[in-house]
Amino acid sequence: MPDLAFRFALVVTILAPFVGGVSVALALVWRGRWLEESTVAQVIRAGLVASLLAALVAAGHSFGLWGPAMRGEVEFGDWLTVGSYHIPLVVHVDELATSFSLLAAALTALVGRFSRTYLHKEPGFARFYVLLGHFGTGTQLVAYAGALDLFFAGWELIGISSALFIGFFHEREMPARSAVRAFTTYRLCDAGLLIAMVTTHELLGTTRIAALERADTLSPVAVSAIAALFLLSAMGKSAQLPFSGWLPRAMEGPTPTSALFYGAVSIHAGVYLLLRVGPVLRAAPIVAAFGVAVGVSTAVYAAMVARTHTDAKGALAHATLSQIGLILAEISLGWTTLALVHLVCHALLRAWQFLRAPNTIHDAHAFGHHAAHATQHAHGAQAIILPPAAPAGPIPMRDRIFAHALHRVRLDERIDAAVAPVLVAARVLANAERRVRQAMSIGEERR
Repeated sequence: MPDLAFRFALVVTILAPFVGGVSVALALVWRGRWLEESTVAQVIRAGLVASLLAALVAAGHSFGLWGPAMRGEVEFGDWLTVGSYHIPLVVHVDELATSFSLLAAALTALVGRFSRTYLHKEPGFARFYVLLGHFGTGTQLVAYAGALDLFFAGWELIGISSALFIGFFHEREMPARSAVRAFTTYRLCDAGLLIAMVTTHELLGTTRIAALERADTLSPVAVSAIAALFLLSAMGKSAQLPFSGWLPRAMEGPTPTSALFYGAVSIHAGVYLLLRVGPVLRAAPIVAAFGVAVGVSTAVYAAMVARTHTDAKGALAHATLSQIGLILAEISLGWTTLALVHLVCHALLRAWQFLRAPNTIHDAHAFGHHAAHATQHAHGAQAIILPPAAPAGPIPMRDRIFAHALHRVRLDERIDAAVAPVLVAARVLANAERRVRQAMSIGEERR
């Protein structure tokens, strides 16, 4: 009976948000129009709350609060079988999965609760909540996936939801362009996870997470290649250098999604992947050293850029990026427990800061108005004049550093310049293909 309750809790944790989103979408197909705002919010929030409660029950079983602790793999059969290849429906339960699942479920439910007021009367209200339901299931799949195939499914749900949330206000040009930029970056780096998954199956005979413990039995070249592919995918999802350009563009979406995606959950999915495939990274010290270099470089870069931002969301986004870089360095150094604690605490803090940002800006404006009013009426010694701060270093060097940070080291321009020849070649090949097809069709007509 405890095993049955545990299995049921896992199923509800993963599928409840998705069921809510699909229900609202089917209602659109059935009725030809969206449901009322209150109904949409109640249905999706019910799925998110059910997922959170089930996650708490599953965590209780996992930590042994109601009997023996239930850890390891839980089988649900096969998702798909093609010849000798099969995709197992298996979840992997441990402290890491339980912690990330609870974090994601709690923050998604919290954002679902407060988004109704924020998005009231918005044309995309129902669309927002449907995407939120799909995102909730994606994060739970990533948290509990016991095989890389299932992990990849959740990974893609998160990526698609992220891109659609960035382009939420699609009637404006910038959100649409930013969504395409983020989605393109995701697609490029997700290829690393896909290739690593296929390579792992070929070398280990399975894609189960538990089988990665045998990574040290592979040749150094093979395990280093797999680790590098995992690292590439994590760098794209967590916006590490040189793939950091999409993160400031992601602020085009609604503030609640900024809190959930780019402050709390989605941005941490990349480093969670590295925690999950830790045995592979530990077996590839060269790749791990490169991960430390990437993490530290990103932390320094983002910390400097954050100090030049004059908007709250941009500053918070780069502050988040700086901490993610430190978490990546911690994982690469093998400090996995510290990295997990850092991840959870940082996600909670950033979610609170992003959700609080509009009120903070309002309070700052109000405080500034009162301060200006008080200064205007101050007389003589009552007027407080602060001396200018002393420069931290030589002025020319300080100015150069500030200019580079202000323009984000022109990272986007450099990437665009590097990609431009590939785009030109793609256009040339596309035009050549079109001409060949036209010539072939003309030849067939003459016959």
